[in-house]
Amino acid sequence: MEAIGDQIEAGVENFDQLTPSQLKEFFLDFVVRSVEGRIMSDIAARMVTVPDDVNQVIHLQEQLHDFIVGCTRNQLGEQLGAAEAIAAVNTDAKVNSIYEAAFGLVKAAGENAE
Repeated sequence: MEAIGDQIEAGVENFDQLTPSQLKEFFLDFVVRSVEGRIMSDIAARMVTVPDDVNQVIHLQEQLHDFIVGCTRNQLGEQLGAAEAIAAVNTDAKVNSIYEAAFGLVKAAGENAE
């Protein structure tokens, strides 16, 4: 839903007529939001410690978002040109790799906060 909201804020009015560029941006944003959601869920499930200071948590979330955006654009962005290309890219392995790297950062930050 957040990825859809981001597209609406970017001026997309008709999702049935997305340009290849808009479809690519939507897909990349969806991947970013999915990885972030998975990490947030796993923080609780894996009992990862996060800082007690709310400002530190906000800063960590911002850094995490920037890291995931960078990784996603680096790993998938250049390979996606059109809708047909999205299906051809091995996204599962790349998304899992991005998740593992990002979760490792969160885990390390939590351990440093202890």
